[in-house]
Amino acid sequence: MNTASPDQQGYLLFVDEKLVGVVARIERHEDLDKTLWGRWCLEAAFGLCHRAGGTLTFATPEDALEWAVQRVDMHERNRLSPSKAA
Repeated sequence: MNTASPDQQGYLLFVDEKLVGVVARIERHEDLDKTLWGRWCLEAAFGLCHRAGGTLTFATPEDALEWAVQRVDMHERNRLSPSKAA
């Protein structure tokens, strides 16, 4: 992965066989808050996982995938819920 940083480990996140995100492991870097070292940063999000603003980090890639699945499920539930008549 080329993120213009020392980060080299990354994963593609798929939900229902659709690419919904990319996470990269944050490596040790003196310019970064030490609490971020080793966490997984959401580098890109697509479709139902697209976010406006803010950076998300996760303890593991599995946590990132769980977030993505929940986000897709939330959108699916909202799409299927009956709309209220005025």
